[in-house]
Amino acid sequence: MHRFFIALLLVLLLTVPARAEDAVVTGTGDPARDVANVQAALDKGGTVRLRGQFDFGADGRVKITKNVRILGRLDGAGEPLTTISGGDWTIYSPLPVDTAPPSQDGPLIVVRNLRFDGATGTPLHFAYAGGLEVGGCVVTNVNPQDAAITWSQGDSLPFQAGIVVGNRLVHPKGGLKGAVTGTVLIEHNRLEMINDHPEETAGYGVLADWTTGADMTIRDNEINRTSRNGIEVLDNELGVKDKGFIRIQSNRISTDTEGIAYPNKFGPNGIVAGWYFDTSGGIDFTRNNRIVITGNRIEGRGENSIGLLLYANDLTATCNDIVMGGGRGARGVVQTGSRGFFANNRVRGRANYALFCYPFESLTATANTFAWTELGLFTGLKGQVLLGGRVNVVVGSVPSLIDHGQGNRVVDCNPCSLPEADPEGDAWEPAN
Repeated sequence: MHRFFIALLLVLLLTVPARAEDAVVTGTGDPARDVANVQAALDKGGTVRLRGQFDFGADGRVKITKNVRILGRLDGAGEPLTTISGGDWTIYSPLPVDTAPPSQDGPLIVVRNLRFDGATGTPLHFAYAGGLEVGGCVVTNVNPQDAAITWSQGDSLPFQAGIVVGNRLVHPKGGLKGAVTGTVLIEHNRLEMINDHPEETAGYGVLADWTTGADMTIRDNEINRTSRNGIEVLDNELGVKDKGFIRIQSNRISTDTEGIAYPNKFGPNGIVAGWYFDTSGGIDFTRNNRIVITGNRIEGRGENSIGLLLYANDLTATCNDIVMGGGRGARGVVQTGSRGFFANNRVRGRANYALFCYPFESLTATANTFAWTELGLFTGLKGQVLLGGRVNVVVGSVPSLIDHGQGNRVVDCNPCSLPEADPEGDAWEPAN
C-alpha cells in the first residue's frame, strides 16, 4: 500500500504542470525597448508585473491576445508607482476582425495599479474580452484624437476617454455580438479628463457600449472634468438565458463647465445609461440589460448638463446625490423609459428641472415611480418636476410640478420607518 501511494504521487507530480513564473518587466525609458519588452511578456500570457517608469512614445501600443494579468506596484498610500507615459490606445485588446462578430469569447484580462499619463485617445481600450477587470489605475492628460465617427461637424469626432469597453471605436456602425462578454469590473480608478477644448471634444471617463451578456459593475471610481459623459453604458444586450446585469455604484463624477453637442445638445452629463443608438432595445425584455444606479455623487456643471440621463425600461436608481450648477438647460434626472423605480435620490443646486420624465423615440415614459426625492436645496428655473408620459407616480411633497402627460399623480406621503420588532417573541396583546 505504501509503494502504491508513492507511485501515485509520482504520477500526479509528472502529469500536473509546474506553475509558470510571473513575468517581471522593468521600464527603461526607451519607447522602442519598453513597448517590445511589455509586448513579449503579454504574448506569453499569465501574470505580467510591471515595475518602474515606462515610455511608450507618441504612438506605442501593446496588444492583448491571451489571458493575462497586468499588475503594477502601489506606494504606502495606495497610489500607483508604475507609470506608463504616452502611447496610442496604450493597452489594447483587438478583435480578431474589426468588421464581424467573433466566433469565440475573447481573453480574460486584468489590469491593476498602473498610472497612465499623456496617452492619445485612451490608454485602456478593450474591444475584445471574455472577462475584464480594471482597478486601482490613474489616468491623466489624455490627448484627444480623431475617431472615425460621423457627427454634425464631419466624419471624424475629436475623442478622449479614460477606459473604453466594447467596439465603439473600431466598428462605430453598431455593436458586434460577443465582442465583450462575461464579468466586467471597473473599480477604484481615478480618471482626470480635462482637455483644452471641451466644446469640441467628446470626453468620457468610462465608455462601455455594445457588450453582450456582460455582468458589469462600475463602482467607486473618481471621474473629473469630462466634456461629454462621466460614465456611459449604452445598448448593452442580454446574452443567452437572459444573462447580463449592470450596476453603477458609489462613483464620484464631476463634469466640465463646457461640453460638445454630440450626439445631442445635452451635456456634459454625469451618467448616461440604457439604449440610445437603437431605442427599441430599451423596451425589449429579450435584449434590455437590467440596470441599477445607486449611491453615486454627480456634479453637473454645464449649461445643459444632466445628472442621470436614462434610456431604458425597468431601471432602478436609488440614493444618488446630484448637484446641478445652474444652467438654464440643465436637468437633474431625465427618464425616458417606463416602469423605472427611483427612490431616495437628492437633487440640489439650480437647473431647469430636478426630475424630467418624457418620451423619446421607442421609449414612452410610462408607469415610473419617483419616491421621496429630496429637493429642499434645489431651485427649479422652470419647475421642480415635469411629467410628460403616462401614469407616473411621484411619492412625497412636490411644491412645483408640471404635468404634460396623462394619468400622472402625486401621492403626498412622508417617508417612514417601521417600529422596532418585539425582541421577546411573536406574542402580542392589545393595549387597554
